[in-house]
Amino acid sequence: MIIERDKEAIYIYEQTFEVKKRVYTRTGIICLMKLEKFGEGKIFPHEKTLPKPKEDRFNLLKSTNAQFDHIFGIYPDPDFRIEKILNEDKEKQLLFDFEFPTGSGIRHKLYEVSGEKINNISLIIKDKPVFIADGHHRYETALMFREFMASISKATEEHDYVLTYLTNMDSEGLIILPTHRVLINVSPEIMEKKIYDALIGYFDLEMFSSSDELQKFMEISDKGVFGVYAGGNKFWALKIRKDINISSFLPSEIPEPVKKLDVTILHEFVFKIAGLTDVKLTYTHDFITAVELAEKFRGTAIFLNPPSILDVKEVSLSGATMPQKSTYFFPKLLSGIVMRKF
Repeated sequence: MIIERDKEAIYIYEQTFEVKKRVYTRTGIICLMKLEKFGEGKIFPHEKTLPKPKEDRFNLLKSTNAQFDHIFGIYPDPDFRIEKILNEDKEKQLLFDFEFPTGSGIRHKLYEVSGEKINNISLIIKDKPVFIADGHHRYETALMFREFMASISKATEEHDYVLTYLTNMDSEGLIILPTHRVLINVSPEIMEKKIYDALIGYFDLEMFSSSDELQKFMEISDKGVFGVYAGGNKFWALKIRKDINISSFLPSEIPEPVKKLDVTILHEFVFKIAGLTDVKLTYTHDFITAVELAEKFRGTAIFLNPPSILDVKEVSLSGATMPQKSTYFFPKLLSGIVMRKF
């Protein structure tokens, strides 16, 4: 069912979901955000983009003159002023309420906001920085499309804006899941030798008898801890030794906020000194799936804790970008829940 609106509105998009047996709700607004070139305003990326995905999205945008997906942006609002406005008479404005995918436990609700509330929200958010959590390719495609329309003298004010979902970075409902690595065809024998020969001088090693024990240990650990499973019911945790300054071993051209990330340390230090830089990788956000993939491919699972929201903010403000597969904001936004046509 498609409902077309002919009046100005923004939309509250609310997702309720469960992570580690705890229920969260993430609330944001779907609106139009004015485009800015990176480095020239208050919109900050944290990931690099690739040409092919931008080309595909640009061709779709040019063919349809419509936006089906949203930029996912986060903004600081520790006083939760916007949420207080959104919660006023919210249930009277409910448009949709459904679970998707079926059986996932992820509930999606959409509410319409119109009138003076739009102005009140705009006044609060207009001067806040926005950090792109997801949708970097779509954002840069919107910039390309604006330039294209200007080149054929068809650009209008509409092309200065992009469909965006904005949520509060201070909310407990903003969840980043880890992205674990699975090294294909790196056997238990190979990995055990790598750990003892190359890594033991830099890390303290702790052994566990089960995946549950390792997972619980990872959950209470801070930065600089990596879980390892290479088959044979051997689960390890590698923790950077207190007397080791890992940053001093990383390439000098890597910005300081990026050096602090576990994913950087893994790829730029652990893999390099262990001679694993050319190994084929696959990725998963689920701990047990990583174990299963390691067994399936006679490989090694490397478990990471996710970066924090503060990590994303610091890297973005520095003008740097995170390595690929650093962040996974959960749950994903649904495509097409609100669409925009030019």
